[in-house]
This record gives sequence, C-alpha cells and structure tokens, in this order.
Amino acid sequence: MREKSSAAKGMFMLSLAGMMVKVMSVVYTPFLTVILGDEGYGIYSKTTEIFLFVYALSCMGAQPAVTKVVAEYTALDNPKGAVKTLRVASRFYGFLGIILASLMMLLAVPLSKFAESPDSALGIRVLAPCIIITSLLAVLRGFMQGKNDMTTIAVSQIAEQILNVIISLLCAYILIHSGIEFGNAGAQVGTSIGALFACFYILYVYERKHYSREANKDIDADKKRRNKHILQKVIRYSVPITISAGLQNFGGIVDMLNVSKRLLVAGFTSSEANTLYGLLGKYKTLYGVPLVLITAIGTTVLPSLAKSIVLKERKEAKQKISYALKMAFMIAIPSAVGLSILSREVYIALYGSDRGSTLMLYGSVVLVLMSVTQIQSTVLQGINKLYYVLGTFSIGIVVKIIVNYILVGIYDINVYGVIVGNCLWHLIPAILNHRKICSIMKMRMPIIRLTIKPIIASLAMTMLIMILKQPLEVIYRFIPLTRITAMIVVVFLVAAGGFVYLYVMIVLGGIRKSDMESISPKIIRFIPRFMRIKLK
Repeated sequence: MREKSSAAKGMFMLSLAGMMVKVMSVVYTPFLTVILGDEGYGIYSKTTEIFLFVYALSCMGAQPAVTKVVAEYTALDNPKGAVKTLRVASRFYGFLGIILASLMMLLAVPLSKFAESPDSALGIRVLAPCIIITSLLAVLRGFMQGKNDMTTIAVSQIAEQILNVIISLLCAYILIHSGIEFGNAGAQVGTSIGALFACFYILYVYERKHYSREANKDIDADKKRRNKHILQKVIRYSVPITISAGLQNFGGIVDMLNVSKRLLVAGFTSSEANTLYGLLGKYKTLYGVPLVLITAIGTTVLPSLAKSIVLKERKEAKQKISYALKMAFMIAIPSAVGLSILSREVYIALYGSDRGSTLMLYGSVVLVLMSVTQIQSTVLQGINKLYYVLGTFSIGIVVKIIVNYILVGIYDINVYGVIVGNCLWHLIPAILNHRKICSIMKMRMPIIRLTIKPIIASLAMTMLIMILKQPLEVIYRFIPLTRITAMIVVVFLVAAGGFVYLYVMIVLGGIRKSDMESISPKIIRFIPRFMRIKLK
C-alpha cells in the first residue's frame, strides 16, 4: 500500500509539473504564431520535428534505461551500482550527443531542403548543441526517476520550460525583423538554455542529497569490469527503447516529409503547404497536453514495475499494470471527448481563429490510442520485452506511411488524412501489445471493463456541455466569440463538464477513496460533501 501511495504521489507531482509545462507550451504557441505568422510557424514546426527525431535517437532511450538499471540496483540495496550507472551512462550519452549534434550541424542545409523548407536550416543549427545538453539531462532524470525522486524531475521540467518560453519568444521577436529564417532560429534558442539550467539544478540536488558518498567508498579491484557490465546493461535496455522512440518520432518526420510533398502533389502551393502543416502542428500541441498525464503515469510505473519483476513479485506487477491502464483510460477518454466537442472554442481562445479546429473535432480519438500504446510500451519495457515494442511500432509506421501517401495527396482530404494514418499507426500496436502482455503475464485485461465507466461519465459530461452550449450559441449572435469570450466559455464549460465527470465516476465506483488517499488524504477535503459520501 505504501509503494502504491508513493507511486501515486510521484505521478501526481509529475502530472502537475507536466500540465504546467504543457499549458505554457500551449499559451506560447499563439504568441509565437503572432510573431512568425502561419507560414513561419509551419517552418518552426518542421524544424522542431527534425530536432525531436534526433533527440529521440540520442536521449529517449537514456532516461528509461538508466531508470531501469538504477531501480534494479536500488531494489537489490546496491547504491554503489546506481551511482556508477549514472557516471557510466553520462559519459556514453554525452559522447553520443556530441556525434549526433555534429551531424545535425553539418547536415542542416540538406535536411532543410529534404523537408521542403530551406528557411529551417539556421534553426536546425541553433538546436544542434541542445542534443548534447538533453542527452546528459535525460541521464540525470533517469537516475532521479530510478531513485523515485519525482519532485526533482518535476521542478526541473517547470524551470526548463519557463526559461525556454521566455527566451525563445524574446529572441524570435528580436530576430524576426531580419527574416523568417532568423525568427525561426530565435524561437529555438530557449530550448538549449532551459535544458542547461535543468541539468545544473539536478546536479545541485544530487550533491545536496549526497548520492555519491556510497560510490566514493567503493574499493573494487575490478572496477573496469563492473563499469563495462553496467554500460552493456544500459545499452541493452536503451537500444530497443531508442529505436522504438525513434519510430514514434519518425511519425512526425513522416508527416513532415510525406505530408508536405503530397500536399504539393494535391495542388497546394509551397506557402499553403507550410500553412497547412502549421495547422497540423497546432493540433499536435493541443492533444499533447493530456498526454503529459499519461507520460507521468508511465514514468512512475516503470521503476516500480522493474522492481517487482526483478524481485519476482508477479502478483504486484499485474496490479501495477492494471492500475496504469485504468488511470490512462480515466484521463484519456474524457480529454479526447472534451477536446472534440470544445474544439472550436479552444482554437478561438488560443489562436484567435477556428481554422483547423475540425482536425481536433475528428482527430481527438488518436489521444486515446496513443495513451494506450504509451502505457503498453512502458509495461513491455518493465517486463524486458523491449524488442517486441519495436516490432509492433514498425508495423504501425509502415501502415501510416501508406495511408498518408494515399489520403493526403487527395486535395479535399489533405492534412485530414494524417488523422486516419495516426489512428491506424497506434491501433495496430495497441492490439498486438495487449495480446503479448496478457500472454506473458498470464493475466486478463478486459478493455470493456476498464473503459466502460470513463465512457459513461464522459457521455454524461458531453450531455451537460451540449445543453449549456445551446443558450451560448444564441448569445454568440449578439456578442462575437473573441479570444477573451472564448476563453471564458472554455473555462466555464470545462469546469462544469469536469465536475459532472468526477461525480459520475465516483458514483460508478470508477474513482475510489483509496485512489485519492494514495495521492494525498488532503484532496478529499476539497471535494463537496455530497460527493464525499458517495466515495467507496
């Protein structure tokens, strides 16, 4: 029970930090769009996709791999091994980061031309040093995650994003006067500075908590051999995770290359194609907000699950898997429904126009599928079936490429074809991963039972929001829906809908008293009395 409570509190901390980071990112987007323009934001999105792909190759495998090794050593009461893992991984990923950053710097122009966006070359070069910094940051966060120190990770994420947003907007505003290419480059500056500050903060906490004292006492004569063993272990865990993460981020590269070229084939000009790609970027930014909560679930589950597996606690491992999926559906389903029915109001509130809101109206279902595959990937990593994840995502990405190629090239469908491609990209791995987990763990995970309560509660939420929207539609005839009025409407409807969703989930038993107490007993005090008495 104590371990579940610790995991829930860690998830709560990371969720809170992640939401703050994503809210800053969402608020940052309209300001950046005003500075760069729609076409400039499209170029910015392409630059970011290239960076994220290289970032995935250098860093995405680092944090979970280091987490898993550190968690295993910690579970076996071997703090020396945990600290050695940090040192060995830092050297390895620092070196890998230098190589990839150098390639990114040298190949910036060919990459920008390949992306049908020559103006993104300078931005790619500006982002290159960030690969080295984020490689080290991923290792540091992996160590803290393995030690279950989620607070340090959360604080570092918030500080990183605050600096990123402020510095990027400031540099973009100053440099846009020299052209879109320089404005785009300026918008990337804050990424490196924010990540560097996060590194310094985690190192400060590391020294303050004296994690290195145990390692300094190590007098092993066979030090080189142990370091080699740790490195082999980290690489063995990280390679399939890195390739899997690369495949997931390759989806963004597919969108950037395939979509841009197919839009030109469909009959759009280069400027129109960049603008449409910018709309796709806004759509991805929005559905990324609730995904932060799913990431937090996976982040807290991985070290806990790895510990259960290494200690051969099979029953506890099954409970943790079911709990993670339950929480994922509880968050993803209402989020997808809410983004869909409020897509127009959300777009006007954030971007000043409802252009592109139909992408969210029809495409929010992708959020649920992505949430499932994200948790499944974490589970399969935890039970040492990393290469299976790689195989399922490879199948999904091939299907996505084919679907995008066909549908995006049709003028009337254009970027909406990406929604279909993304759905299939995650649906296929979701089905295959589900069967594999059930087979290995010898457990049943009835999807209907896990989703029925969130679906019923989301339907109740939808009914209330649709009823409340009716009189608002009449008011819109007299009071135009501006950014300010749209923001007021969104906040009001989200609050009302969220209240109903919470109440129905409590009545149905989807949310229990133990779930809330595991996060913090104080939360229950803030719930209205008529809800408290319904808690089971």
